Amino acid sequence: MVPRVGNPTGGGMSTQVVQQPDEETVFAALRTFLTEVLPAGTTVLQARQNRTPPPRGMLVLMAPLHRQPIGTGSTHYGAQSCTLLRQEQLATQISLFGTDAADAAQTVLTLWRDVWSTTFFTNLVAQQKDMPRIAPLYADNAECLPYINAQQQYEPHWQLTLHSQLTFSITLPAATATTATVHSVAADRL
Repeated sequence: MVPRVGNPTGGGMSTQVVQQPDEETVFAALRTFLTEVLPAGTTVLQARQNRTPPPRGMLVLMAPLHRQPIGTGSTHYGAQSCTLLRQEQLATQISLFGTDAADAAQTVLTLWRDVWSTTFFTNLVAQQKDMPRIAPLYADNAECLPYINAQQQYEPHWQLTLHSQLTFSITLPAATATTATVHSVAADRL
């Protein structure tokens, strides 16, 4: 594959970039895990949503903290595309609110640190092909934090951070040479 100088796609080709997994599918997979291990009726939402009133019962909020590369990337070339792969570590803050928050935090912490969670995500990918491959790494210990609601009442609030590994990819269109024309030039004419 030889891209033209100044235009990495070879000119005239679409430069549409496909990134996988996107944030939506990562949080869908994490939400599936949390709804599986927490008591029935627990509401699990992605944090930082405006104008969303808290539901009754236990509430769990997921918030991305950071994504960082943990290895050297690799590049794979296809017939008309180029895919760049990179292993990333994703840190996700889990905040639990409600009377059962302490027990729920310990459940999430224990299962995330166990092979059970790895098996869960492996089975999830096998059942739903659009789910990202998430590999749980470790979890920080759960902490009890102060939380005062709108009625100025203290409520149970526990928080922990889940660390996982995922493969991030970017697929770009790539120009390829299908034919080449070779001209011979006598050395004395250079």
